[in-house]
Amino acid sequence: MTLEIRLCDYKVLEEIVRKTHSKIKIEKRRGITFLLLKLRGRKVLIGGVLVFFGILYYLSSFIWKIEIVTKHHLTPLELRMLVKNYGITPGIKKSTLNVEELEDNIVKDTNEVMWVKARIEGSKLSIEVVERQAPPKIKEQQLTGNIVAKMDGVIERVYTTSGTAATESGKIVKKGDLLVKGEQGKEGKVYTIKAEGKVYARTFYEETAELPMTTVETVRTGKILKNYYVTFKDKKYYLKNSLNNFEFYDKIENNRGIINSDVYYEVNQNEKPTDPEALAKELENKIRLNLDKSVKIIEVTPKIEKLQDKYLIKVLIIAEEDIGMDEVVPNQ
Repeated sequence: MTLEIRLCDYKVLEEIVRKTHSKIKIEKRRGITFLLLKLRGRKVLIGGVLVFFGILYYLSSFIWKIEIVTKHHLTPLELRMLVKNYGITPGIKKSTLNVEELEDNIVKDTNEVMWVKARIEGSKLSIEVVERQAPPKIKEQQLTGNIVAKMDGVIERVYTTSGTAATESGKIVKKGDLLVKGEQGKEGKVYTIKAEGKVYARTFYEETAELPMTTVETVRTGKILKNYYVTFKDKKYYLKNSLNNFEFYDKIENNRGIINSDVYYEVNQNEKPTDPEALAKELENKIRLNLDKSVKIIEVTPKIEKLQDKYLIKVLIIAEEDIGMDEVVPNQ
């Protein structure tokens, strides 16, 4: 017979079983009472769980991370140093932190800041900053002025929308020479204006370099020699110190452990001719990298001159570009 009884009725059942000479076999125990009895024998486990949650609760009352978000010129590092001056660092207790006071202090102490939002999210302090936007500078229109050459060149074409051309096609000009004069009108009725237009000229870019005719190339032969040593008071005491008979070698020191080593790799030194064309190409690329995208390349002329034991390499690039530059003339 199978019964399900409450714990308080167990004594009554025992009395009946004793009188009837029967036996009791408990199949299953359940309920809060048995759970408490079971846990009573595991005091260390319960204590550990309680201590764990206690520590977790205690640690959650501190700020462990400060996150700062800025948008323009003010860097998070600048703001972090300012907040640190207020005594706010990771590890500060939440109860001692007044976010409204922090917001007011940042706005008051930083001219670039217009608005601050500080909030506590768990164990993290988030600070978001909106910076002041400087009003755009209104550029005063330059009413008068000339166009001058910003570099040397040979004039190809002159286009003017205002002003009078002061140069012509085929003329050689130097940096600073007048190209378009800020004047307009006929004799007797000349008035000053701001010169506008484009002046295209042939320009010249040159790079020069020297290169030895041969270079020495080292190639490892595969032969290796290793010596082992220990270091004590800045002195080396060799455990194995074989004689190095290599004429040419690479040496590598491994001194990061207790037992260190010197490794010698035998190498052959082979003389190899250099490539002046490759260097000429490098010089050309160097010039191209420094040119503006608007510059049109007309001609590339590499020149390789053979001297006694070296090459003299010159690369000339002829280009076409607008060499005009506004010359500032103060308004009267």
